Amino acid sequence: MNIWYIVKPIIMGVWRRRKRLAVFTFLGAVLLVVPLAYYLSREPARYRTFATILLETQPDRIPLFQEFSPSRPLPVQMAILRSRSIAEAVIENLPRASVQDLLQNPYYVDYSLAIKNWYRRLMGEPPEVESPNQRALKELQKSRANFVTDPNGIVTITAEASTPQVAVDIANVYIDVLLSRTRSFNIDDSRTSREFIQQQIKEVGKQLTTSDESLRAFTAAHGGLKIPEQSQAVVTRLSQTEATLAEIQANRKIAETRLQALKTKALTEPAPSSAAAPPPAPAPPPVSPRIQQLRQQLTRLETVLLDLKVRYTEEHPRVVLIEGQIGDMKRQIADAVKENQSTAPTTAPAGSTPNPGGTNTVSDDRAFLNEQLVLLETSVHSLVAQEEALRQQADGLRKNLGGLSRNELEYSRLVREVESSQRLYGVLSEKLAGARIREQGEMRVVKVIDPPLAPSAVPSQKRLTFLALALGLAVVLGAGLPAILEWLRRPVETEDDVATIGLPVLAVVPRVTSCPPKFLKSSEVDVKGRLSEGFLFSEAFRGLRAAIQFALRTERARTILVTSPFPAEGKSTVLMNLGLAFAEARWRVVVADTDLQRPSLGRSMRAASNAGLVDALHATEKSEVPLSPVADGMWLASRGSMLQPHTRSMLATDRLREILEDMAGRADLVLCDSSPVLLMPDGLFLAAAVDAVILVASAGTTRCRDLAQAKSALEAAGTRILGVVINNVPTSALRRYYRRYYKPYLRSATT
Repeated sequence: MNIWYIVKPIIMGVWRRRKRLAVFTFLGAVLLVVPLAYYLSREPARYRTFATILLETQPDRIPLFQEFSPSRPLPVQMAILRSRSIAEAVIENLPRASVQDLLQNPYYVDYSLAIKNWYRRLMGEPPEVESPNQRALKELQKSRANFVTDPNGIVTITAEASTPQVAVDIANVYIDVLLSRTRSFNIDDSRTSREFIQQQIKEVGKQLTTSDESLRAFTAAHGGLKIPEQSQAVVTRLSQTEATLAEIQANRKIAETRLQALKTKALTEPAPSSAAAPPPAPAPPPVSPRIQQLRQQLTRLETVLLDLKVRYTEEHPRVVLIEGQIGDMKRQIADAVKENQSTAPTTAPAGSTPNPGGTNTVSDDRAFLNEQLVLLETSVHSLVAQEEALRQQADGLRKNLGGLSRNELEYSRLVREVESSQRLYGVLSEKLAGARIREQGEMRVVKVIDPPLAPSAVPSQKRLTFLALALGLAVVLGAGLPAILEWLRRPVETEDDVATIGLPVLAVVPRVTSCPPKFLKSSEVDVKGRLSEGFLFSEAFRGLRAAIQFALRTERARTILVTSPFPAEGKSTVLMNLGLAFAEARWRVVVADTDLQRPSLGRSMRAASNAGLVDALHATEKSEVPLSPVADGMWLASRGSMLQPHTRSMLATDRLREILEDMAGRADLVLCDSSPVLLMPDGLFLAAAVDAVILVASAGTTRCRDLAQAKSALEAAGTRILGVVINNVPTSALRRYYRRYYKPYLRSATT
């Protein structure tokens, strides 16, 4: 069902009947809620300043050596900027007057804590009290500092305070702490790399000296040797491969060393003030099966790439394709590493103190460390795959040197060791220089573009928010309360209202005020003049007659009950005029006054009072119900005698069905009046005895929910509902319809 069929009548009903209620409810809510919102949104004056910084983001490609690329992804740097540890450092470095401003002029209100403390007081428990440092930290993070970034890494720092000087202090201290924190992280990271590279340079230097002495000794003992030309290309390629392999091995060791140092730092980060000794370096966790599988696939791709680079140039499509596949495989390894980290349990080191404020310290302070761990671990797996591919290539090239003599093989090995050591020594020397540069803080990640501007007074965002919420609440109440009342008491007005219940509309009968509501024959209506209420009224019953005739074509019905949910909805008037409409069509019609509690058909038709339905119900022998003629082709079966103690109980017997069948045998159609189906149970017994039922609803009076309830009651009785007649519809609406369509048609027909 389309929701618009339900919403539209409610909106139109509120507009027609409950406009005043909506206006008064809105004004009352405004007068009550707006002053309350104004009072609750009191806060100190606000001064706001802005500062702009640039965060160097990480390149698109993950470099193998992080020493030469200290920049990190923008989300990582924003996590650093918003972390709790940065905020704590800002609190520690702020002037005392600025910290007092955070405590004495708060903007942020922890409503959840206030409700919790109210409940604790109600239960007789002591409330939770935050320390001054916790309150200052929460105030700073929640309401005093804000950060807006764009994809290029430009970050706007917004600081607010009750005085201009405090706002400037917050912005400046945030920038200073971020610069210091970033530089400290780079120095610590570079120191680890520098110390390891220095150790590696010493070892490579010793190895180079040993290899060089061995080569000179071999040359002195055997003289100069020359590798045959058919093997020279293989030897040259093997030398390059071994040199590259040595470089990759060194890179892997550096990355593993930095990874181990970062893991240790990640464990000590949650409790920097703990007096306990730092925990030992964690053992490397086992590689998950998924990462092992991806690394094997990456090794195969690296092997294919090495073979292709021997035969093709770097721009060859096959080389480009394999490089793209290698990039995708590295991204998959990075995702697998992240999944492995997310499933690994996180435990605080021994001696660490829990965060009493309830803040997730690990997730705030270690966000950038976790990202660095992912990058480094991904690099390690990539280097392992390259190392394995190069080792396989070197093994294959060594097998191709089987045609050399023993001395030539030894000479070739010594030359390759010297060249490999020289190349590795040069690479490590360059790395050492880069690590020293970064350790001195020369490679900055954070750059200040604009320092804090002169603060300006700004309106209270809290007050504006509260007032907006108050007006919104007033609008909701002003529209919602009338809408709820309209939904609960929504009357039937149009055919769409009946469609929501699931019943067809047989006719729409107008309200008649200028004359008695009586069916007029065609000869009694002047169609050339103004469309009168009598004309519209009569045409509605002709349409109702046609609708019933079409409905009875598939299943014959001789007895029809006309009822309504509640009294005063016009069911008796509809029944009487429907009988006149069928009589006009030369049907023999019997109208039965079966509303035993309040019979009205006899009075309306001024029929003589004689024996009727009550007498037939109590007769000891079967007898016909007397019928009184009331119009051409229409007879009345009156109630008859007064009700007896057991009259209503007789409606549940087969005698009622026998009486109805007797009347149906003497006429073409029997129309039965009844009591309201939701008010008296008599109507349900009658509904079960007749062939079909017509429900009458008064426009603007009968509620949709009452009509739906009447439908459910009749269906439970097992009767067939033909449809609904909407009675007492304003004549103006029908008159517009007939004036537009029906009247021009009649005029053209009479000319």
